[in-house]
Formats: sequence, structure tokens, C-alpha cells
Amino acid sequence: MTATPIRLRGAVSHERLQRLSRSSAAAAGALLLATLCALVWANVPGGTYDALWHAEAEIAIGGAELRLDLRHWVNDGLMTLFFLLVSLEVKHAFALGELRDRARARLPVFAAVAGLIVPALLFLVVMSLGDGDPRAVGAWGAVISTDTAFALGLLALVGRSAPPALRLFILTLAVVDDVGALAVVAVAFTDDLAVIPMAVAALALVGLAVLSRIGVWRGPVYLAVAVVAWLAFLASGVHATVAGVAIGLVLPVHAPRRERVQEAATSAREFSRAPNPRRGRDATLRIARAVSVNERLQTLFGPYVNLLVVPVFALANAGVVLDGPSLLGAATSTLTWAVVVGLVVGKFVGVVCGVGAALALGAARLAPGLHVRHVAAAGAISGMGFTISLFIVDLSLDDAETQSQARIGVLAATVVAAALSSAVFAVARRRDRRAGDETPRLLRPVDPARDHLRGPADAPSQLVVYASFAYSTAGRFEELLDELRERLGDRLLIVFRHLPTADPVALEAAQASEAAASQGRFWEMRDALARAGGQLTSREVRRCAARAGLNVDRVEDAVQSGRHLARVTEDAVDAEAIGSGEPPQIFVNDRLYQGPVDIDDLEAQLESAPVAPAAPQHERQVARRARPTVYSW
Repeated sequence: MTATPIRLRGAVSHERLQRLSRSSAAAAGALLLATLCALVWANVPGGTYDALWHAEAEIAIGGAELRLDLRHWVNDGLMTLFFLLVSLEVKHAFALGELRDRARARLPVFAAVAGLIVPALLFLVVMSLGDGDPRAVGAWGAVISTDTAFALGLLALVGRSAPPALRLFILTLAVVDDVGALAVVAVAFTDDLAVIPMAVAALALVGLAVLSRIGVWRGPVYLAVAVVAWLAFLASGVHATVAGVAIGLVLPVHAPRRERVQEAATSAREFSRAPNPRRGRDATLRIARAVSVNERLQTLFGPYVNLLVVPVFALANAGVVLDGPSLLGAATSTLTWAVVVGLVVGKFVGVVCGVGAALALGAARLAPGLHVRHVAAAGAISGMGFTISLFIVDLSLDDAETQSQARIGVLAATVVAAALSSAVFAVARRRDRRAGDETPRLLRPVDPARDHLRGPADAPSQLVVYASFAYSTAGRFEELLDELRERLGDRLLIVFRHLPTADPVALEAAQASEAAASQGRFWEMRDALARAGGQLTSREVRRCAARAGLNVDRVEDAVQSGRHLARVTEDAVDAEAIGSGEPPQIFVNDRLYQGPVDIDDLEAQLESAPVAPAAPQHERQVARRARPTVYSW
């Protein structure tokens, strides 16, 4: 009987951790605090810092034992969770997130690729000009990655006035950076490969894939197989953290399946009618099964990785002695300067030149509100390559003195990059203020070939609405739209786009409306759903389809298969990239309407705002060719 309150307290604590870990400033603050503690501790007389992290610990079972010092338990063991999380996020980004839409991702991908190549080349050039240890050239991988926690934390502090599209640009750039870093760790730091352990690792990965395929989803089973994979990688000569990369790539990611969401909803209703431990557990398990293993693991490990694993890694690796001889040695070390130049100059030049090349080739265009000054700020902030940089320093260098010089270079580069990006953001803010109105604008112009239009396409007033079919004020907002149409008549064009709430029925209704569009009856279905006043159930969605004169079986088939999910979530991602929050979000002649929704104010803005621009022909073609982004809800 005491298990339930204990479990609830744990759930509350984990939820608090979740909220805290979603704060970029909190994750960056934890990492910064751990770094400062490591630096202070390493410079305290007595040598306790090195003594602790070089102390050995072992796990022994029978005659088998695994002995590592504490630093390598962190770097080879705990950091496997870090690389697992990175791998899960990368796979999610390519399968369901911002990198699925190749057209949307093209600009940050160009920037990221150049931001990988240019720093490495600059590092090698600087190393070739000096007289340092030739073996230190192998540390080139330390300058290619961006520390996402520090970058987003600094962006939250100094880039608050930057356009919302900049955060999405930096996030996408960081994901591609992570792909490059994972490839370097997997390929460049593999010792003599042991075939049998590698075969065992491969079998373990196949086992994980099979488990997910046959529907086994209980955590302890996956954990046991994952431990086998990690041990096999450790024995194979491939760095053990690659196990985290590989496991993240084989675990499935998919949008929530409608039948499982309905099963979870049914179980939750049964629990609400007759609350007891058995039904509560059944509802909890079914709700968990409604989302993919990938997303469950991100939710489970994310807070601990961001707030515990990465800070512990910094505590174990960022402690360098900063006395006179060490600082003098670093100041005269070619390796230190190569790291600083590679990260600070290389990242900045690479990102800016990558964007310039993409624009010059016509391969991509800047998002609305995003200017070259913002790209320059992103280039400066990407020079904060802390976590993976220190990790690769540990992998690539054996000599303690050389490691110290490289670590000082990483720390110095992080500080310089933070100062540089703060200065660039300050300049960008002044330019933004001089530029005048920075009201967020539509990322994607209205396209009659794609969008759902109500009213003349050439109407002088244009209202683009991002809305859900399930939110508390849906009925009142529908009345407002009807009155606007009565007042403005043919002078108003209304465009409907999707911004579903987290309620699965909202997503179901949005997909059903797109299924109605394929039957030529979008507005009939949309009006039927809107008349429900936001109080929707799956059964009510089907009734709306029948009232709209649709083939209900075809609508259900389209919703269950997720045929229109990409279209729905492409709209939602546009709204999120602009910085929009809860629905409805309204754009008056392509500018975001801000403040409480008032019909008189809306009418005045529609009448006074500039004539809404039509979508250029090339943008309509891009919109039709673009592969849409998919988010799971």
C-alpha cells in the first residue's frame, strides 16, 4: 500500500527535473558550475583532484573483472548515455523533426558542414606552422563540435531579442555538428578491431531491433541487451561510447499510433470511473506505449544527462592547473592556439561562409526576420565547443602536458566565443532597432495551390489563422471569424493552417480535415468541427465527417495510416519557428497579430495594413516539392 505515494513522489521529482532540463539556461548553468568547481579543485594544493579521478574502481563477476579509473568510468561509461541521447535526438530530427524537411534544413546544413570542415583545416594549418608534437595533430576533432547546452544557454541570455527562427537555425546546426562528431568518434578513434567482440556487439544491436519489432518494450529487457552491447564495444577496440550511438540509431521512432492512443484513452477513462491500482498501472503502461521507444528514452534520460552526466563529465575533465608555468606553456603552445583558432575563427568563418555559399548558389534562403547579422551571431556562438571537444582531447592525446594545453585551449575558446557572440548580438540588436518594425512574419507565404482559402485569392486583406479544432475558446473564435467575414465580405481572404494542441484528438481532427480536403470538402469538414466548440472526441470527429458529406471509411483510413500527418505538422512547425504559442495564432497581411483578440482592432488592422503579398511562383514550386516536417504529439 505504500508503493503508490512513493511512486508519485518520484514521478513529481522527475517532472520537476524535466521542466528544469528544458531550460537552456539551467543546463548551461549546471555545466558552467561544474566547470568552475573543476578548475578551483584542480588548483587546490594537495593533488586531490587527480588522485580521485585516477583512483581505480572495478566490477568483478566470478573470474571476470572490469577495472577502470574513475575518469574513464565517466568518459567511457556515463558518456555513453550522453551519446545515446545525442543519437536519439539526431534520429528523431531526421525521421520526424526539423531535418526531415530537406528544404527547411538546407541552410543550416550548409552552415554546419562548412563549420565542420573549416575549423579542422585551420587547426591543421596552425599546427603545421608551429613546432609542436606531431602526434597532437590527431586532436583535430576537438574543434569541430558545438556545445549545445552552452550555445542555447548563452542564446537565452544575450539573444532574447533575436528572431525566433535563429534558435531553430542554431538547433539544426548543432544536430548536424553532432552527426559529424559522432562519425569522428566512431571512425577516427577505433583501435585494433577485435572481430569476436564486434560480432557480439552486432548481435546485441540486432537483438534490440528485433525486440522493438516484435513489440517488447519493457525497460529491463532493453537495458540487459544494451549492457551486453556496451561491454562488447569496450572489448572490440571501438570506443565504448559508440555503443550509445549505435543503440540510439537502431531503436524505433515513429509518430503516435492512433490505435494505441485510443487504447490509452480508454484505459484512462476506466481508471477515472473505478480508480484502483490495477487499472492505474494498466493506464500508465498503455500511455507509455503510445509513444515510440526513442521519445520515451529521451524523456527518461534527458534530465539526467543534461543536469548530471554532462556536469559530472565537466567536473572530471575540465580541471586543469592554471599556475604560471602551465599558462606560459599554453600561451606558447602551437596546440593551444590551434584549438582556439579552430573553434573561434574556424566556426565563425565556416558558418558564415556556408550560409553565403548556400545563398549564392540559390540552394536556400534566409527565413523571414533572419539577416546576415544573425547568422554571424550563430557563427560566433557555435565556437563554444566544450563537452565533445574535451571528450576528443581525452581520446586523442595521451601525454598529460599536451592534454592540459589542449584543455586550456578549449576553455579559452569557449570564453572568447562567448564574448564574441555577446558582442555580435549587441550589434545585431542595435541594427534590429534601427531597422524598425520587427513584428514576426509568416515563414511561408500563402500559396493558393497548397493552402485552404476562403474568399477571393486577390482580396486586399488577408487573415492567416493557425488554429486547432480542440481548444477552450474555439467556439468564440469561430463567431469572431464569421463576423469579420460579414463586415469585410469579398475584401477578406481567410487562410486556415494547423496548430494542433497536445490533445491527440486535436491531431486526429486536423488529419481528418486534410482527408476531407482530398475529397474536395475541406471547409465543410472544418465548419462541422468548428461548430463542436472545441469539445471533441474521436466519435465526434467521425460524426462531423458524416455531417460534412464525406466517405467516413476513407477518412478513418487516412487518419489511421497517418497519410496527412506530415501536412498538418508542417504548419505547426512553421508556427513554432516563428515563436507562436497556443492557438489561435493570427497573421494580418503576413504580420503576427499580437495582444488580445478584438474584432474592431482586427478589422482596423486588416483595413490599414499593406496589401497582402501573393506567394511568388518559385516559392509555390518549392512548397510543393518540399518534404514536410513531422512532429509527434
